[in-house]
Amino acid sequence: MAPLWPTTLIMTALLTCAFVACESAEDPPAIETHPRDQTVASGGIAVFVCTAVGNPNPQIEWRKNGKRVTTQRYAAIDMPNGSVLRIEPVRAGRDDATYECVAENGVGEPVRALADLIVLPEDSLPSGFPRFVKQPNMQGIEKGRSAVLPCQAEGDPEPTIQWLKNMIPLDMTIPRYSLHQGSSLQISDAEEEDQGNYECMAENIHGSSLSVMATLFVRVRRVPPYFSIRPENLYEVMPGSSLNITCVAVGSPMPFVKWRKGLLDITPDHTIPIGRNVLVLTDISESANYTCIAASKLGTLETTAQVVVQALPRPPTNVRISDVTATSVRLSWSYDIGSENIIYYVIQYKPKQANQEYSEISGITTMFYTVRDLSPYTEYEFYVIAVNGIGRGSPSTPVVATTGETEPGSAPRNVQARPLSSSTVVIQWDPPKEPNGQVTGYKVYYTTRPNLPTSAWNTQPVDNNQLTTISDLTPQTIYTIRIQAFTSRGPGPHSAPVQVKTQQGVPSQPSNLRVLATSSTTVHVSWSKPSHSGEKVIGYDLYWNDTFTQQQYHQSMPDTDSYTLTDLYPDTLYYVWVAARSRQGEGAATPPAQVRTDQYVPGAPPQEVRGNAVNSRSLQVTWKPPPREQQNGAIIYYKVKYLKAEYGDDLAKAQEIRVEADQRSYLIAGLEKWTEYRVWVIAGTEVGDGPPSLPIMLRTDEDVPGEPRQVKVSAINSTAITVRWKPPANKDRNGLIRGYQIHVQEVTSEGDLVNEPKRYDVADENAEEYNVTKLQPETLYAVQVAAVTRKGDGTRSRVKTQKTLGGVPTRPELSAQLIQEEPTLVAQIKWTRPTNIYGQLVNYKLRYGRSDTQQMEERTINPSDEVHQIPDLDRGARYEFYLSGKNSVGWGQEAYTYLDTPEGVPTAPPQNLSRRLQSPTGVVITWSPPVQQFRNGRITHYGIKFHKSSDGSVIERNTTETRMVFSNLDENTEYAFQVNAYTKKGAGPWSPRMTVQTPGDVPPAPTNVQAVATSDQSVEVWWDQVPYFLDILGYEVLYIQAPVEDLDKWSNKSVPLTWSAELTGLDSHAMYAIRVAARTRTDLGRLSELITVRVAPTDVPTQLRAQDVTTHSMSLSWRRPSKLDPIKYKISYGAHKEFYDSQGNLQKLPIPTHTVFVDASTTNYSVDNLMPFTSYQVNITAVPAEETFRPPAKITVTTAMAAPKPMVKPDSFGVKNGWEITVILPKASEEYGPISHYFLVVVPYEESIKEPDEFTIDELTATPSDQVGPYIAAKFLHRSMPEIFPLGDGKMYNGYLNRRLLHDQKYSIFVRAVVDTPQKSLYTSSPFSVALSLDMTPIRGPTPAIDPGIRDRNDLPDMSQINSDTDKAQIIWIVGPVIALILITFFVIGVFLMKRRRQMAKTPGGETTMKLLMTTAERELPTHPTDPVEIRRMNYQTPAMINHPPIPITELANHIEMLKANDNLKFSQEYESIEPGQQFTWENSNLEINKPKNRYANVIAYDHSRVVLQTIDSVPGSDYINANYCDGYRKQNAYIATQGPLPETFGDFWRMIWEQRSATIVMMTKLEERTRIKCDQYWPIRGTETYGVMQVTLSDVQEVATYCIRTLHIMRLNQGIAEQREVRQFQFTAWPDHGVPDHPTPFLMFLRRVRSMNPLESGPMIVHCSAGVGRTGCFVVIDSMLERLKNESTVDIYGHVTCLRAQRNYMVQTEDQYVFIHDAVLEAVIAGNTEVPARNLFVHIQQLMQVTPVEGCTGMELEFKKLANMKTQSSKFVSANLPVNKFKNRLMNILPYESTRVCLQPIRGVDGSDYINASFIDGYKYRNAYISTQGPLPETTEDFWRMLWEHNSNIVVMLTKLKEMGREKCHQYWPNERSQRYLYYVVDPITEYNMPQYILREFKVTDARDGQSRTIRQFHFTDWPEQGVPKSGDGFIEFIGQVHKTKEQFGQEGPITVHCSAGVGRSGVFITLSIVLERMQYEGVVDVFQTVRTLRTQRPGMVQTEDQYQFCYRASLEYLGSFDHYTN
Repeated sequence: MAPLWPTTLIMTALLTCAFVACESAEDPPAIETHPRDQTVASGGIAVFVCTAVGNPNPQIEWRKNGKRVTTQRYAAIDMPNGSVLRIEPVRAGRDDATYECVAENGVGEPVRALADLIVLPEDSLPSGFPRFVKQPNMQGIEKGRSAVLPCQAEGDPEPTIQWLKNMIPLDMTIPRYSLHQGSSLQISDAEEEDQGNYECMAENIHGSSLSVMATLFVRVRRVPPYFSIRPENLYEVMPGSSLNITCVAVGSPMPFVKWRKGLLDITPDHTIPIGRNVLVLTDISESANYTCIAASKLGTLETTAQVVVQALPRPPTNVRISDVTATSVRLSWSYDIGSENIIYYVIQYKPKQANQEYSEISGITTMFYTVRDLSPYTEYEFYVIAVNGIGRGSPSTPVVATTGETEPGSAPRNVQARPLSSSTVVIQWDPPKEPNGQVTGYKVYYTTRPNLPTSAWNTQPVDNNQLTTISDLTPQTIYTIRIQAFTSRGPGPHSAPVQVKTQQGVPSQPSNLRVLATSSTTVHVSWSKPSHSGEKVIGYDLYWNDTFTQQQYHQSMPDTDSYTLTDLYPDTLYYVWVAARSRQGEGAATPPAQVRTDQYVPGAPPQEVRGNAVNSRSLQVTWKPPPREQQNGAIIYYKVKYLKAEYGDDLAKAQEIRVEADQRSYLIAGLEKWTEYRVWVIAGTEVGDGPPSLPIMLRTDEDVPGEPRQVKVSAINSTAITVRWKPPANKDRNGLIRGYQIHVQEVTSEGDLVNEPKRYDVADENAEEYNVTKLQPETLYAVQVAAVTRKGDGTRSRVKTQKTLGGVPTRPELSAQLIQEEPTLVAQIKWTRPTNIYGQLVNYKLRYGRSDTQQMEERTINPSDEVHQIPDLDRGARYEFYLSGKNSVGWGQEAYTYLDTPEGVPTAPPQNLSRRLQSPTGVVITWSPPVQQFRNGRITHYGIKFHKSSDGSVIERNTTETRMVFSNLDENTEYAFQVNAYTKKGAGPWSPRMTVQTPGDVPPAPTNVQAVATSDQSVEVWWDQVPYFLDILGYEVLYIQAPVEDLDKWSNKSVPLTWSAELTGLDSHAMYAIRVAARTRTDLGRLSELITVRVAPTDVPTQLRAQDVTTHSMSLSWRRPSKLDPIKYKISYGAHKEFYDSQGNLQKLPIPTHTVFVDASTTNYSVDNLMPFTSYQVNITAVPAEETFRPPAKITVTTAMAAPKPMVKPDSFGVKNGWEITVILPKASEEYGPISHYFLVVVPYEESIKEPDEFTIDELTATPSDQVGPYIAAKFLHRSMPEIFPLGDGKMYNGYLNRRLLHDQKYSIFVRAVVDTPQKSLYTSSPFSVALSLDMTPIRGPTPAIDPGIRDRNDLPDMSQINSDTDKAQIIWIVGPVIALILITFFVIGVFLMKRRRQMAKTPGGETTMKLLMTTAERELPTHPTDPVEIRRMNYQTPAMINHPPIPITELANHIEMLKANDNLKFSQEYESIEPGQQFTWENSNLEINKPKNRYANVIAYDHSRVVLQTIDSVPGSDYINANYCDGYRKQNAYIATQGPLPETFGDFWRMIWEQRSATIVMMTKLEERTRIKCDQYWPIRGTETYGVMQVTLSDVQEVATYCIRTLHIMRLNQGIAEQREVRQFQFTAWPDHGVPDHPTPFLMFLRRVRSMNPLESGPMIVHCSAGVGRTGCFVVIDSMLERLKNESTVDIYGHVTCLRAQRNYMVQTEDQYVFIHDAVLEAVIAGNTEVPARNLFVHIQQLMQVTPVEGCTGMELEFKKLANMKTQSSKFVSANLPVNKFKNRLMNILPYESTRVCLQPIRGVDGSDYINASFIDGYKYRNAYISTQGPLPETTEDFWRMLWEHNSNIVVMLTKLKEMGREKCHQYWPNERSQRYLYYVVDPITEYNMPQYILREFKVTDARDGQSRTIRQFHFTDWPEQGVPKSGDGFIEFIGQVHKTKEQFGQEGPITVHCSAGVGRSGVFITLSIVLERMQYEGVVDVFQTVRTLRTQRPGMVQTEDQYQFCYRASLEYLGSFDHYTN
C-alpha cells in the first residue's frame, strides 16, 4: 500500500491556500474535461468537448494532427470554461485523425489533451452501432408549461444518451431538466432561456450517433390585466360596522393589485399582493371612495367603489293633535330636513296610565294620520317615529290626548236582588267595566214576563248610585231584573237578567251557574250559593229540557253545589237552570244556561246506499246521511268499504276509502272487470266510526273479451270451410259471451292480404263451430275468431289459414259500360266464359250494388248469355259488379268490376236546418247534406238565401261548409232563409223557408274596453260597466288571434258582475283581438268595439318574485315596465284564511287588503307583519302620470308555517280504579299550520325542571319501560285528540305504551302539538300540569269515556269474553284466592331481590361483574382467557347467547341476507333478543352532586365498570365522570365509552385522559345536529385553554371530507414536573344527523386511520358521541371485529354487543346501528385492507399483476371484479326513472342516485325541471368537491348551465371529444365566437388557449335576470385516445394539477364539474387520481380500490373499465417520481 503522507501534505497545502491566499494567485491552465475518442458513421456528426480551468481563464484551441483546424466542416463553439469541436458531416478517410485540445492562459506551459476520431463507412457499421428509434421534433410551449423532447436509441449494448442545446452539452444538474424514461428530455416550468436547438447523442462501445436538431420555442403569454371579480359600485353601511371588499384581477403576467383611498395608496408597496386583494374596513365612520388598481407591464386598470355611511333618521317634530272623537284622534307632524329619505312613519300609542305594550301603526307615508279604534274617555299618549333604509329613528316628544265620551261599552256588573218583603225588593250592582265616560245614572228594568221585549218592561230611573229598591210588587211572584247605565252620550247595554221572588224567607237565585258537557251523554252542572239566602238553604231544584224531545225534567237534591246529568242524548242542545230552596219554599231560578252534549259515533248507518257500474273497472256508490236524530254529532267523513264477493262478508278484509263529509257519492276505480263486489258505507264523527250499512252487491261492467282458444279451420268444399274454437278462459271473458265474429280474408301465394275482409256473426253464445260459405274455390283464406260481449268484439285469435277445395269454374273476364243516360241510366255488363269450367256450366250469378251501401241485388243469368243490361241506376254513384259461374260442384270464383255513373243535380234539399243567435246582431245557420240517394253526385257547395222577411230583395251567398254566419243584423227583426245544394251539374231544390227573430231589448255594448299584457302569457281586460240592466248576470270576454265573423271560433271567458278579467294561457308576443259583451240568462248583449293587444308586457312590472319568505315577512322584487314610465308603484296584498281553532271549530279570518305606494325608483319591497301559513294575493301596479287604471302584476305567496300558538296546561279529574288518572287534554289551534299529531308526555315530577319544549323525541323514547324517566304515553292523530284520557291504563295508543303509573311517584304531564311539515320540526308544548300521583283523591261518580278509536286495535278487549254479572260473582270466589297467592309470591320475591341488590351494591366493582358473568363457582376458564366475549360465552350461557353463536366469515354474507329478508324481520328479532344489561347498579350516577354531570338523565354509568377519577381534595363527587370501561378483542378495558362533555365536565374529561394515559379521542358526532346541542366544544378553538387543572393546547388541525384530526398537547398544572403529552382527536363528520351512513366505506377508512395512528403503548381509546352509547357502540364493535378478523375466521357481533351492554347501558342504541355494524364488517371482509404505503406501491402493483393460481387471473382483475359486484338497488334512482326525466339520460344504465344527485331549482309549472343527470362526489378534503355528470345532450344544455350557475361551479373539466368512433359523445354546449343564451344565462366566449394536451376556454356567464356575471373556465383534455387509456400518466397528472392550481389561484369555492360522455369512466379516473394523489401527499398511503369503491357509492359505474382502473395505479406510480409536481 502506498504511503499516505504525500497526499496529506498536498491536501494540507491546498487547504491552506484556499483559506489564505489562493484567491489572488495566478494558476496555470489545467484541463478538467478531456475530449473522448469517438467512432462515427460517415456522413454523421462528431462532437468533442474540452473544458479547462486556470487564472486567468485559459483560451482553448483545436488542432488536427498537430495543425489548427480551419475547414468549414469544423466548428469550434465556445462554452463556459471550455469549447466544443463539431465536425459536420464527417468524411471517411479524410477526418480519421487525432484531435488535440490546447489550453493556455499565459501562466506556465500550455496543456493539451488528445482524442482519436474513427470514421466508419455507412455500409460497414457494426450490428450494435447506435441507431435512433425516436428523434426530437420541433415544439412550441407556453412559459411555465412542461415539454418532452422524445429520443430513443437502440444498440448493443444499449447506448447512453446525452443532450446538446445549441451544440453545447446540456447542464443536467439544473432541477428543471430530467430524463423521461431514461432518454427523452423533459423540461418543467419552461423559461424563455430554454428556447433553442436541441440534439440527443447516443453512444456505446461501437460508436456514437447524433440525432436531428429540433427547435424548442417558448412562448410568453401576454394578456392585459382585467377584473374577474370587480368590487360593487356602491356599498351602504351602518356607522361603526365592518366591510370586506374583494378585488380580483387576472392577466398574463398576473397583475399586482392594490387599493387607494381617494388619492392615498393604502396598500404598502412592499406587500402588494398578486391577483387578489381584499380591503378590510373596520369601525367605518365616514363615507369615502376606494379605488382598486390592477397593474402589470402590459397596462393598468382601475375601478372605484363608493362606501357610504348611513345614519338613522331624526325624530319628527311639531307633533300636533286635532279632530278628537270618542274613538279616534288625528295626528300631524313635521319633518323638515331629509324627508325624501324617509320610507314611512310609525305611530306608537297606549293609555297613559296603563301598564301595557305600545300599540303600533306602521307604513304611514304621509305626515298626518287618524288613529282609530281607541277606547272612549281615555287619556292616551302618542309617539311618532321616522323610518329610513337603515332602520327606525328615535321617537318624537310624546303628546297626550283624552278621547271623548260615548255611551257605555258594557253593562253594570254583579247585579244582585233580594226581597225585603213580599212586595219590595232591594237591588244593588257595580258600575260598568267600560263606562266610556262619566256615568250619569241608571235605569232598572223589571217584569214578570221576561219574554216581552225590554221596551215593554217596567222601569225605574236611578241617579248615579248603585243601590235601589222597588216596591208595590205582586207577592210570591218571580221578577226578572236588568239594569242599564247612562252617560251624557246615551244608554249602554243591558245587564244579564237576574231573577228574584217576592216572598220572604226564600233564597235569592244561585250565582255562577256553570254547565260543562263531560261526555256525549253527561253534563256537569255547578253553581255558587245564593248571596242572600233569607233562611238556611236546605236544597236545590235543578231543571233542564232538551231541544230534541222538547221535554222538561226536574231533579231535587240536598244542599250541594254541583250535579252531573246523565243519560242525555249525544250532540243535543240542553237548557239548564237551578233554584235554591229553603223551608219557606223555592226561590228564584237562574236564567237558563245552554250546553250541547259531546258528539258520539253515529247510531245508525248511512241511508239509501245504492250503486251502479260506471264501466268495467269502476263502481259508483251513492248514499244519504244517517237520520239526523241518530247522527250524534257532526258527520266529518264517510268510509266506503268494498270486497270481492267471493271473499265473503268479512268487513276486516275489505279495502277502505275515506270520503269527505260533504260528498254523497264516490267512484271506486281500479276494480276487476265483470266482478261482483260487496260494498258498505260507514259514517263517522270526530269520535269515530258508526255502524256499517247493510252490504249491497254490485258488479262491474262488462268489457271486450280476450281471444278464443284452440281455433281450428278445415275445408268443406270449394266455397265453404269449417271453423271450430273454444271460448276464452273464464278470467278473460270480462262479461257474458253473446256470440262470436269470424273474420275471413283472401291471401295471395306470397302471403299478402287482398280484397275486402268478410265478417260472419255468430249470435249463439254457446257456439263453438261455424261453417263459412260463399267463398271462392281453390283460394287461400286467413281466418280469425273474436268473442263478443255487450261491449263489443274482443281480441282476435291468431291467424289460421285454409285453402278451399277446387273444381268450380274460374273467374270470367268482366267489363261494364254505360249505354244510356237519358231519361234513365242503363248499364251493360259483358263477360267471357270462364277458362276452366270443370264440367257443364249450369248458370251465372250476377251481384251488384252501390259501393257506399251494404245492399246488393242478385240475378241469375242463362249460361249461354255473355251480355246483361241493368237499368235505373243512380247518378253520381259507383256501382260494383260480381259475376261467377256454377257447375255441378258449386259456384266458381267471382269476377269483379265497377262503374262510375255520371252526376246530376240534387233532387232533394239539405236537411236538418237549424239557427242559433251568436249575438243580438249575429246568427249562425247549420244544416246537413241531402239524403244520400238524392244527392246525385258529390256536393260541391251550398247556396243560402238570407233576407229580412219584410224585404223582397234576396241575395244568395255560397259556401262549401255546412254552416254560415250572418252578422251586423238589425235588432228586433225577423229574417228568412233557405238553403240548396249544388253538384257540378247544377243546383238542387231549395229547402222550406225558415225564419229567425233577432232580439230587441238587450244590454248595450260595454264601452271603453282596454287591454294590457300582464305577463308573457296573460292579458288584463277592463271596461266600463253597463248601466243598470235587470237581466245581466255577468260578462263574456271573447278573444282570438285572427278575428273572424264566426264567434264560435273565438275563445271565451265568462266572468261575474265585475269590470275586469284576466286572460291566461296566451301565446307569447302574439296579437289578439278582444271583444266584450254582457251576459243574460238567455244570450249575450251587444258586442263592444274590437280592440287588439300584443301579449308582451310593457305597462306592468315584470319578473315579480317573492324571496326570503318567512312566517311573518317576504321580500318582493320586480322590474320596471319596458314602456310605461310610472310615477310610483301600488303594492297591495291581502288574504282570506280558514283554519280550525283549538276547539276544533272552523274559523274564517278575512285579512283586509293592505295597500302601499312606493317610489318609482324602487324595485323591491319587504313586507312585514304577515300571518304564518297564509296565502297572500300580491298585486303590484305601475301607476302612470295621469294615475289612470293599469292592471297589476300578480303573484300568490304562502308564508311559512310556524309553531302553534301556546296551549293551556293539562288538568285532571282525579284517580280512577286506583291505577289510572283521568286527565283533561288541551288542543292547539291550526292557525299557523295544520297539526299532524299530538304527543302526551309524562315526566317524573322531579325532572320537570326544564321547559317542555326542551325535551327531545330521542330523550322521550329512550327511557326503558321498566325505568322511571320521561316518556311518551300516547300519540293522537290529527283531530283524534280526546278531551278526556285515562293516564296509566297500560294500553297502546298509536305505537306508544300508556305505561302503568307507580305509587309513591309524582308526575307532570304536557301535550305537544306537532305541525304537519316535512322541512323542519315545528311544535308547541303546553305548560306542565300540576303534580299528579296515584295518591290523589279518587273520582267520585261516573267518569268520562275514552275514545277507543285511538288505541291500537290489538289492545281492545275481546267483547265476547265478557260474561254477565252473575258469572262474575261466581268467578270472584275462584279468582280472589289465586290473585292473593300471586301477590304474596311477588312480595316474597321482591324482598329477596331488594336484599340481593343491597348486597351487590356493597360488593367491589370487579367482583360484582364476575358474579354476574358467572352462574356457578364451578365454571372452567375459557379457551381464550384474554377475550372478554369468549369469557362471557363460556361462563354465562344464556339461551340468547347459545342461539346466536359466532358466524364464520364464509357464511357472513348469507347470514346477513337472511336477517334482512322480509324487511329486516329477523334483524329486528335478533336485536330485540340482546340482553339490555340493566340489572346493574348506578348509585354514583344518581347522587345529587353528580346528576348535573349527566348529559341525559337516563344514560348513566354502571358502578362496576365506571371510570373512577382521582379524588380532588375537599371536592365531593370529584371522582365521578359519566364514562365506562369497555372491552375490545382479547383486551379488557380497551376503550372508554363516555358522553359528549358538558361545560361543567370539561376538566373531568381531560383529567380522565391524563390519568388513563390515553392518546386517542374518537368523536362520533358534530357539536350540533338538527339545531340541537349534541356535544359542547371541550377543546380550544385556537391557542391554549385551561380546563380545571388541565391545560390544553391546539397544535394542528387536518380536515378531510369525512373526518377531522386535531393534534393537542395537554399538561397537568400544579404538579412539580411539567410533563406534556400529545393527544389526537379524530372527529367523524360524515355520520348523518338521522339514521346511519348509506355506505360503510368512509367509516372504515376513518377507523383504519384511527387505528394506524393510535400508539400501541397508550391507554384506552376514548370514544364518545352525544350520549356515548349509540354511535360509540358502533365504533367499538366494528373496531373489535376488525381486530378479530386478523386472528380468527369468525365474527361475534351479537356476543360483543351483549358484553358491552353489561358494561354501559344502551350500547348500540338502535336497530339501524346494529344492521350498520353487520354491513361494515361484511364490507371489510369483502373488500379487505387494500391500503399500502406509497413507498411500497411499486411492489404492490407487481403483486397485483401476477396471476393467482386459485382464481386463474391477476390480483388486479380480482380487485376490479369486487368493484363490479357492488349491488345497486333500483329504488335508489327515483327522479332519474320518472317518465318526464328519462329522455334526459344519455345512457339508461348510468343514472344518479337520489341521495347524491345534483338538484336544480324547479321552474314553476315544468315537471322534472329540478333534474339533471349529475352527482355530487366527495373529494379528499371537502364534501361535494366535484360534480360528475354526463356530456350534455341538446335537450339538457340549458340544464347544464343552470347547474353551473346555481351550484357556483366555475371550472368544467371535459374529458371527451364531441365525436369519437363516429358517434356523438357530447353535444357542443358552449358558443365558439358569439355569445349565446341558454335559458336565463348569456354565455360569452372570452378567450381560448391551445395547450399541448388540452384547450383552456374562458367564458363570461351573465344572469339575464339580474345582470350578475361570472367567469367559467373549461379545461378540455384532448389527449385521451378514442379507445383505451393514455399510454403515460404524466400528461394527465399534469393536467389534474393545472386544474386544481387554477381553482386555488382564483379562490373559487364551488365544486369542479367533470364530464366525459356518460360521466363515469374518464370522469371517475380524473376524480380518483385527484383524491389518491392528494392523499398520497398528506398521508403517504395509496388505496385505489377503496377510493373507487367510495366513488361508486355516490355515482354508479365510476372508473368504468379494468383498463381505466389499472391506469389509476400506473399513474399513481408515475406520480411518485415527481412528488412535488402537484403543488407546483
